[in-house]
Amino acid sequence: MKKKKNFNQVKIIAGKWKNKKIKVINNKILKPTMNFIRENLFNWIMNDTYFTCLDCYAGTGILSFEAFSRKNIYSATLIENNKKIFKQLKKNIYFLTKKNISLIFDNTIKILSKKSDIQYDLIFIDPPFCQKNILLEKTCVLLEKNNWLKNNTKIFIQYKTKSKKLSLSKKWIKYRQNSFGIVTYLLYKIVSL
Repeated sequence: MKKKKNFNQVKIIAGKWKNKKIKVINNKILKPTMNFIRENLFNWIMNDTYFTCLDCYAGTGILSFEAFSRKNIYSATLIENNKKIFKQLKKNIYFLTKKNISLIFDNTIKILSKKSDIQYDLIFIDPPFCQKNILLEKTCVLLEKNNWLKNNTKIFIQYKTKSKKLSLSKKWIKYRQNSFGIVTYLLYKIVSL
């Protein structure tokens, strides 16, 4: 009988860590952002540099690792609440020897429900897919309500194409949008009104 494979690998597609592979737990919960979507996102922000990044549902951490590889960010905070995924994420950070990454083991909604002392330049939001996008919308509301955003923050969001359309405040300006397969992905920019 063939032994079940415990790990998959995800490859960083560009920058100083190009072609480095990170281990990813073989888990139905995880859905690493596809190469095509990552390439598209980083083409959208290719000329931008961000000091602080927040990865709300880190999972594999591939979006943050790709941003570090391409030098789009200087520091990042990654939030993950699955113990096995968190442990592997920690190992991958150590493997990449990236010291300016803060890793938080907690529930994203719980963290975002508190007022923040830091306002982030770039935010990734890729929660578990849900037809009604309840978790996604709640995340966006808390980011705005509790001081996580600043003027010109860019926010990358992914959700299932055949799900409820997002309803966000007027401060969230849709900057870019595309779809690939079953995924719709967008880049928003925050503006003061």
